[in-house]
This record gives sequence, structure tokens and C-alpha cells, in this order.
Amino acid sequence: MKFALGVDGGATKTMACVGDETGRVMGVGLAGPSNYQLTGIEYAMSSISSAVNQALEMGGLPPEKLHHAVFALAGADFPVDFETFTRAIKKAYPGLDFRIVNDVWAAFRAGTPESMGGVVICGTGSNFGAVGPDGRQVTGRGMGYEWGTRGGAGDIIRDAIHYAFRSHDGTGPKTALEATVLNLLGFPSYDALSLFMYEHKAELGAIYVKAAAIVPAVFQLASEGDAISQKILMDSGTVMGEIIGGMMERLGMRSVSVDVVTAGSIFVKAQNPLMSDYFKAAVHRFIPFAAFRLPDIEPAGGAFLMALEDMGVRADGDVRDKAIETFPSIEAPEMSL
Repeated sequence: MKFALGVDGGATKTMACVGDETGRVMGVGLAGPSNYQLTGIEYAMSSISSAVNQALEMGGLPPEKLHHAVFALAGADFPVDFETFTRAIKKAYPGLDFRIVNDVWAAFRAGTPESMGGVVICGTGSNFGAVGPDGRQVTGRGMGYEWGTRGGAGDIIRDAIHYAFRSHDGTGPKTALEATVLNLLGFPSYDALSLFMYEHKAELGAIYVKAAAIVPAVFQLASEGDAISQKILMDSGTVMGEIIGGMMERLGMRSVSVDVVTAGSIFVKAQNPLMSDYFKAAVHRFIPFAAFRLPDIEPAGGAFLMALEDMGVRADGDVRDKAIETFPSIEAPEMSL
């Protein structure tokens, strides 16, 4: 019996999954973030190792029993990123046969068994991927607004703070976000928030971590009829739909029936359908016959299925069904940071 490892590493958490060539999931592990562009490579590898060790322990497997692994990692964007991760993984797991991919591809395989289609991750940040009928593959840059990417919690938070300031200053329409943002960030006034942002502009990431609660608030206020919150969600959905739709059209998918996987916490946990509705409408302008799918299994399970495919196993049909069936039956350990 051969065994495979799949790892999905992102800006918030890292999950590992081990199982056998029949698709049976034997162990999972959960740890902190592993996007080394945000955490540094040492912290990223600490998270990866913690998740992998938990999964191996639960599955009763030593590392040397692994036949192959796929590491699907946020932050694997440029050749230098792949080189950095490759060195670190070889050092951590000598002799392990493995492949590194961007995390969008684990999400894609988690959502569809098909060989072509598109995928959007909308979580802490966003990224996009598409593979065409002829096998050509495009991965989004995933680096943020300046690189032509939109979507994710960071963008929603930025837009919410932007419109909250304008509401307070009288330079834009009134929005319930004005009171909500100030309350959630814990500042007595917008002058105090403005000063804090100025003094800490080199470390605005700290503000966005603190502001994570703004994201569900935007969805809630949209449901309550706040026009600006609705606009934020509609704009985000539209732009993400245009990005993935454009990618897929360029790869020749306008006239075919094809899956688009929508992964990431904001798609999966959204409490208001506006963003998703506008996303789908935008995609359909480019890909009229697109069908939308949420992941059937955690992206770590998608990485596991990719590892099986690399090993020559057909990871669709019964194998995929078994992975989906057995993955939820194993309770993930508490997150270790």
C-alpha cells in the first residue's frame, strides 16, 4: 500500500492530510499560517511541520512511509518562492518526493474532478486559476490590488474603512459602517483612528488583523439594507468574476460547460448572497455555461488527491468519493500556533 500527503498552506492556517492510494484519509493536522511572504520562511515551515506531524501521528505513519506529497502553498507565486520552499521542505523532510503548487490548485481539485475549469479563492486575500481544454494553465498573481488582483477580507476591510471615513467626514454617502468600524476597531473618534493609521502606516497589517470582524459586519449590514455595504460586496463580486472570467475566456472556455470552484472562507461562509450573485453574473458574461461549485472536501484533501494523481492513481470516481467520505469523519486537532 502506498501513502500520500497533501498540504494546504495559507495566510491564516495550514492543514495537512495523509491517506492511502485507495483515497482513504487516515490523518489530518491543523496549524497556523504558512504564507512565508507574510510570516517568514521559519514560521511558515514551523506551521507546515506541525500540521504534517499531527496528520502523520493520527494516521500512524512515519514520514519515510510517504510515497509522494503535494504542498499547495499561498506565497508560491514567483520562481524565487518555489526555490525558497523547495530548500526548506527538502531540509525538513530529506528524501521525500514532493511537488509544490500554488494553493489555488488544491482548492480547484477539492471542488471538481474535472481537468479543466476555473477556481477563485476568496479568504484573507484572493487568487485565481484556470486550466483550459488543451491543458494550458494560468495562475493569478495573487499579490494584491497593484498586481491586478482584487477580493478577499483585506479588500473588504479597506473599502469599509474608506467609506466609514467618508461618511464621517461628509465627503461621501452616510453608511452604518461609520459607527460599526469605529466600534470594532476600538477608537474613540475618527481623528484618533486617523492618527493611529498615520503613525503605524508601515505596519497596517496589524490594523487589518484587528479589523477582521469588519468582514462579517459588512455582510450583516448589507442584509440590513446598508447601501454602501451592499456596494462593497457587489463591487468585489463583480471584479473577481471579471478576473476569472477573463482568464477562462483567454484559455478557450467561452463555449463549453465548465466548473468554476469558489473556495475560501468568504465564499464558503458568506451570510449574504450579493457578492456571490454579482460574481456569477460577471463570470457568465465571459463563460455563459459556467457551473459554480463549492469545495467537496477541504483544500488539503484536494492536495492529497493531487498527490495520488502524481503517483499514477486515478483520483476521481471511487477514490475521490472515499476521500470525501473519510475526511469529515476525522476530527482535526485544535489549531497550534
